[in-house]
Amino acid sequence: MRKNILIFLILIIPLINSFSQDNFQWMLDSKKSSIEYQAKHLLHKWIGKNNNVKGIFLLKEDDSRIAIAANIANFDSGISNRDSNALRVLDAFNHPQVKFYSDQILISEKKITLKGELDFHGIKVNKNIEGSFLKDEKNILIEGSFPIVLTDFKIELPSLMLKKIEDFAKISYKLVFKRN
Repeated sequence: MRKNILIFLILIIPLINSFSQDNFQWMLDSKKSSIEYQAKHLLHKWIGKNNNVKGIFLLKEDDSRIAIAANIANFDSGISNRDSNALRVLDAFNHPQVKFYSDQILISEKKITLKGELDFHGIKVNKNIEGSFLKDEKNILIEGSFPIVLTDFKIELPSLMLKKIEDFAKISYKLVFKRN
């Protein structure tokens, strides 16, 4: 895990240094931010929530960047057996984080579009993510949701009573950034 944090920091430091004094760096407030997934099986559906998300948002009019990371082990569905099975299915030992990075950001009024790369289960997929965007002098709030196809990330769908879970999952996010 320390290795992943170190790699994340190594990737972020050049981004921070590339901005001059008059640009703004916003750090993710992990206490107010979260990422959820919603998954479904024929017999039931569930939500797993991660309240320990890390990230940075470098906001500049013509060159903004965002990087978000969440440990797979920090997602909690409320059932420990299901969470431990998810760790096995997602091979969390070898791929402990889900990450998103974008340097193609469009902000218009109260909306944001992030064109970037979602890195999950060792597979990187280009993803356009849209959400709401609210900014004041102290905080930035980005919220929204988007679907993912689990097999796009080479995840073998687990089954219960000979039926596999649905291949689609909904990802919802609430990201609160504070000016650094």
